[in-house]
Amino acid sequence: MANYLLRRAIIDAIRVPVGTRASSELAKIGNREWVGYGYNGQPTYVDRPDFPLPAVRFRPDTPDVKVLREKEKGDWRKLTLEEKKALYRASFCQTFAEFQAPTGEWKGVVGWSLVYLSVSLDLYGNEIVRVQSSASIIR
Repeated sequence: MANYLLRRAIIDAIRVPVGTRASSELAKIGNREWVGYGYNGQPTYVDRPDFPLPAVRFRPDTPDVKVLREKEKGDWRKLTLEEKKALYRASFCQTFAEFQAPTGEWKGVVGWSLVYLSVSLDLYGNEIVRVQSSASIIR
């Protein structure tokens, strides 16, 4: 029995393509630069106020960004404001003010909660009326 199971395990291992057995973190990020440890050591990008430095840059390096990165290694006072903003947007998707701004999502949540509350109160009220009317018929 053990010999049969060993043979089956070897055959199944041979049939599985190599690409499905191992995963690479580099395949997930493409050609973006891995710049730090990141959130839980995973190469993901997420804008979080409690963890402000993501593991990978937001955008892949393009030729114009590579030129700016070389220029960035020198004196920052020589960079224009537009170049500084382009460098920031290549590394990050949003500023703190942008991703902490209120979205207005609470309005939909409150609206649907009130709809469900009104439907349930209507059903409850109709049930009370039905019970009272059937009780008066029985007497």
